[in-house]
Amino acid sequence: MNPTEQKARLLLKRMGFEVQQLDWVGRKEGKWAIFEVKERELFAPPPFLGTGLDKTQLYLRNQIKADRGLRTILIVFQKGTKNIYMQYLDKLEQGKHFDTKNGIRIYPIENFKLIKEAI
Repeated sequence: MNPTEQKARLLLKRMGFEVQQLDWVGRKEGKWAIFEVKERELFAPPPFLGTGLDKTQLYLRNQIKADRGLRTILIVFQKGTKNIYMQYLDKLEQGKHFDTKNGIRIYPIENFKLIKEAI
């Protein structure tokens, strides 16, 4: 985030806005989606192999879905591999998950779609 964006974020928060920075917004076949993009190693068991999202980001993305019907797609580039995992957050929330002590919600890796296309 550049310094001007940082100042704007602080101003909006002081004004009472809940703010979040979106990685991407896209439209396909007339439907809009928000994209949250991460690059990380997979979370190792216990309880399961997986990946996820900060619970603060999850809360705000769920608010956008509830208020406007915009779904968020989580895209995770697995560090050190060519694996790319994708899934809608609301679909991930329907299955099992684990909250770490650092405030990250982890979802089982088998609940994601593995993207086979090379980039």
